Order: sequence, then structure tokens, then C-alpha cells
Amino acid sequence: MGSEINSNVKLDYVQDFEMMFERMKVNRPREAAVYYTILVVDSPKEFSEFLKIAEELANLTRRPLETGRTSLFKAGIIAKVLFSNESEEDFGRESYLPVHPQALWEDIKLDLKNFIAEDTYKSIENRITNYTDFYVQNYEKYGIKLKRHGNVTIQYNGKWILYNVLSNCLMKNNHLKMQIGGERFFNEPFLKYFKKFLELDTTVQLIVDAKANTDIIKNLKKNYGDKLDIRYFTDDVSGTMRNFVFGKEMAVNGIKILHENHNEPSYVGTAYVKVEDIEILDDKFNSLWDMAKPLKKINTEIKEENN
Repeated sequence: MGSEINSNVKLDYVQDFEMMFERMKVNRPREAAVYYTILVVDSPKEFSEFLKIAEELANLTRRPLETGRTSLFKAGIIAKVLFSNESEEDFGRESYLPVHPQALWEDIKLDLKNFIAEDTYKSIENRITNYTDFYVQNYEKYGIKLKRHGNVTIQYNGKWILYNVLSNCLMKNNHLKMQIGGERFFNEPFLKYFKKFLELDTTVQLIVDAKANTDIIKNLKKNYGDKLDIRYFTDDVSGTMRNFVFGKEMAVNGIKILHENHNEPSYVGTAYVKVEDIEILDDKFNSLWDMAKPLKKINTEIKEENN
């Protein structure tokens, strides 16, 4: 007989995230919800612990639970820890970082409201505070299990980093600096998440490639004005690098790696919370910003339209 597992996970919690994941079109939402809920609430360090909780709670065996984990990674809801300069005990061998439950809720709540009964919606909304408390307790306020020192290298889907930036901006109203290579950033769902930043009480500096969609940029500038400042490179100087610096709180740099499938590209990046490291990345971003060109043509067109 195996030892009894002490878990804070409740079936209601799993059902909440299953409904959210269904609306988000996450593959295998039930299995994904079980894995995500255990990861957020209990934060086990070994897969065997996940499995015992999943078996007792939802009668889930190894293969379906692994499928749920894969679905979450492809959907950008968890990132895989590749290396940390913290001790192994802090992360364990089942090392994944979930996005903040509040960021998921902000993303899907309007859609969910039209899909479920009002009392069910209110119940989930009320429980989000509980999930947030568990999340912060297990992953610290930046969502990467680190306080004001160290760094962690992760593999992630592009949506994971945007969720992570969103949750940090929701809490801190940080000034956000982003360097984005390629055109996909201005496609959905990335554009939807980016607009959420601009709707917060924050300002964004964005460096893009010259091949970025100028019509979309023009509409963003027209709608958000001084909250968004965009510059570009005339060639592929920015390459595949991604830099995200949110105020003095956190910085992430990353590079695209080869596709593991034909859906979403993966990135490998390092997240920093040490002030000195953030200042270095901030200086690098500012140097690129000074070299990049302002979007004068778009700004001129907007002014002419407003006159």
C-alpha cells in the first residue's frame, strides 16, 4: 500500500479549469485541468506525486496525465525548466512553471460568461483568489519560483511569456519593454494579449522588424496613443531574439528554437529577477532602442487623419 497523499486540490478546482480550458480550445481539457490544478495548488516535485493525486482525485492514469501536461505546454500554459542556479530541491525533477491563474481568467472570463450559468461564473470568480494565493505561495510573485536573486532557464511557447508578462503587469503596472522578431506577434492570439497590456495602466516600448504589419501598428498607435512607442530596424538586426523587461521587477531574454511540431514555435529563454541582471538587459534594450528608427510615417499619417 502506498502512503496517503496530502493534497489541497479539490474536484471543484479541476472543474473550474476544465471549463476554462474547453473555451480556450486546449486539447484534452480534463486531463490538462487535472495536471494544471495539481501544479498550481500542490506544486509537487516528482511526477509520481502528481500521479497519486490524479488517481485519487480523478481516476487518471499515467498516460492521460502526461497527455494533459503536453497539451498545457503546447497551449502556452506551462513552461519547462531546463536549468536553474537554485538548488535541485527548489524545483525537483518535474519542473514546470504554470502561468498565473489570474492571467488565464482575464483572458477567458468574457467568453466564459456567455457560456456558463451566472452562479457558476460567480463561483469560479470567487475561487480565483484561492488559486492566486496557492500560486504566489508556490511560485513567488514573478511566477518563476525565485525571489530577488538567481535566474531560471526555461523552454516555452510564445503564449506562455505573454501570459507571464501580463500577470506581472496586472500586479505591478510596470513599464514594459519588448523586442520582437518576426511577424507572428501581430497575429492572433498574440495581438489580443498585447492589447491587454495597453489597456492596463502601463506604457510599452516595442522594437519590431521592418517587415511587421504597419496597418496593425497604425491602428494600435491610433487607439492607444502615448501608451505605445514603437521603433523598428530596417533589416533583420533583431533576428530571433526576444527581450522583455518589466520595470525593475523582472527581465526575460529568449531565442526561437526548431519546431517540435507544426503548431507553435518553442523558445528557450532565461528569466532574471536580480536587479543587477535586469539593469544589464535594460541597458542592452536601450542601446537597441537608440539604434532603431521611429515610425515617423505612421505617426504623421495619424496626425493628418486627426486634423
